[in-house]
Amino acid sequence: MSPERLRVLVAQNGVLSTMALKTQLEALGHEVVGPALDGRQAAELASREPIDLAILESQLPRLAGVHVAEEITRVRAVPVILVTEGSDPAEFDRAAAGPIHEILVQPFPPQALSAAIVMAKARFQENRKLRAEIGELEKRLDERKIIERAKGILMDTRGLSERDAYRLLQRESQNRNQRMVDIARTIVTAESLLRERPNNV
Repeated sequence: MSPERLRVLVAQNGVLSTMALKTQLEALGHEVVGPALDGRQAAELASREPIDLAILESQLPRLAGVHVAEEITRVRAVPVILVTEGSDPAEFDRAAAGPIHEILVQPFPPQALSAAIVMAKARFQENRKLRAEIGELEKRLDERKIIERAKGILMDTRGLSERDAYRLLQRESQNRNQRMVDIARTIVTAESLLRERPNNV
């Protein structure tokens, strides 16, 4: 099976290194978008052009690579590889704090580039899955809070026990063929409306 062909945004500081990276990417079967001459141009290209991945040098004119990555990932969810010429721990810390999925230290052979692309894509997918799971957990927690509030309203207004209030919600959910949280949300909304005092009273 042939490797996946990616549209890769390239932003490098220097003609020789840019052409070398472009040649390596094309040899791997990928399409190069750009290359961008500076960080600002890279961010603008990403906002206009569909891309699958971005490779950004850390020290770009006008806008540093980490900041470019932040701008790109606000408009496009793509993996980002940061290219650096040194091993400055502070630079690695900045990269770790940003939306960077892999780091390449120059100079690097084609096989290192290929491996970095694979790793960046894998970490990107892992992060996306984790964010989705966190979002689902937050949604369930919010729904649970609504159900608990509805239970409290039923307990106060009908004198029910917590268990009976839950059973009532469950029964109404089955009878109306609606999710329990939707029944609970209706109860909470109705209770809020009843508590509101009309302006003309």
